[in-house]
Amino acid sequence: QVATIYNPIDFEFIEKQLQFNIDIDFDYILAVGNMNTNVKQFDKLINFYSKSHLPNSNIKLIILGEGDLMSEYEKQVLSLNLQNKIIFKGKIENPFPYYKKATFTVLTSKNEGFPTVLLESLACETPVISFDCQSGPSEIIINNENGILVENQNKEKMIAAMNEMISNKKLYLHCKNHAKSSVEKFSIENIGNQWLQLFNSLNK
Repeated sequence: QVATIYNPIDFEFIEKQLQFNIDIDFDYILAVGNMNTNVKQFDKLINFYSKSHLPNSNIKLIILGEGDLMSEYEKQVLSLNLQNKIIFKGKIENPFPYYKKATFTVLTSKNEGFPTVLLESLACETPVISFDCQSGPSEIIINNENGILVENQNKEKMIAAMNEMISNKKLYLHCKNHAKSSVEKFSIENIGNQWLQLFNSLNK
């Protein structure tokens, strides 16, 4: 018998982190991750964003994170002439206010372990869009309930999902309203109880 027990979300900690304000007065979507390898596929994300309706709708893309590939991504942004629309913020100690203010968070990874980025975004009441990659997104995203789960590595469908999230206000608000409650099962209390139940069952 195999039981999966997920890493918990510390809602109390997140609430404290959200008390800090960030000085951003424009609409944006958010991506977060390490740039030492291309697992997060920020090059693809930049490409998807450039082909979506977002730049012309004045919705920028903020990317948090750092690593060896950052200069490559910056060159790509320049070549697309999107340096006013795509903003690299580097590594941020407290990303939570960025999640909170984002229109949505997007994940275009090749693969994942269990994507904390999606959990953190939803905990901040911000919907998510992600490729249905191995592994994790399908265990977090309930399609059209707290975000959009996109067929893995399907470029057209990812661009369509990004457009849908800004044009379909009804869907967007539905996902936003269900974001936080959709990840309450990952709270420290619930995960702690699962561990307790597991230990108790082993000690019988």
